[in-house]
This record gives sequence, C-alpha cells and structure tokens, in this order.
Amino acid sequence: MKTPFLPLVTALCLTAPAMVLAEPLACPEPAPVFAEAGAHAFDLSQMAETVGTAALDGEALTTVKQQIEADYPNASDADIADIMITSFCTYLNTDAPADHRSEATVSGFEKEVYNAVFGGTPPEDYTRQGWLYNN
Repeated sequence: MKTPFLPLVTALCLTAPAMVLAEPLACPEPAPVFAEAGAHAFDLSQMAETVGTAALDGEALTTVKQQIEADYPNASDADIADIMITSFCTYLNTDAPADHRSEATVSGFEKEVYNAVFGGTPPEDYTRQGWLYNN
C-alpha cells in the first residue's frame, strides 16, 4: 500500500523548525538619547546594516562604537551597547537568513559588543534592559 502523504508529512516536519525561526524577533526600541532634539539624525535601518556587516569582526565593532560616540556625545557606553544590540536584532529581522533569527544569535553578538564597548564584561552598574533579559 502506498502512502502518498508520507513524503509531504516528512517535509513539513523537517521544515517546521525553520518556519518557527522565520518569525521576526521583538527588538527593543532605541534609547531616548538617539531621538533627542539636536542630535544627529538617527537611522535605525542604516545602523542595522552597519552593525550587521560588522558583527563578526571585533575591530569593526569598535569602529562602529567610536562613530556612535562621535555622532551622539551624550550617549553612555550602556546606551551605545544597547543600540548596537538593538541594531543587530533589527538586522536579523530584515537582512539575515531566517535561521539566524534567535535569541542565541543575539546573545552571542552581545558578547562581541561588550568586548567592543566595555573592553570585556560590562561593569556591574550596567543595567541590562529589554526582551533579552525579560524586563
């Protein structure tokens, strides 16, 4: 007896995890310092592209951090780290393959950002905000 639905069911079961991962991540909003009057016009989509392409290169992330500092002198290191993580999350939703959209990918990137912004582990007074920390 033939089972014509078996290949279809198998294909659906194998692609189901990819379908779940294809849903966009809920990215946090940029900190208010980036929207302040008189601040350099902030373009999240441009920042997302910049951060996304620099994601695997710690030196490039340091350069991005330095540019953010120059453009937004009132931004603290915590603000800079948060906007880089927000931008990467946005990049994953718009420019990366769906199988890269996961909290684990963002968490891995977070460590790279901390190296670029804080020179390693963030200070104890750094309050982590957003969906990544369930607050």
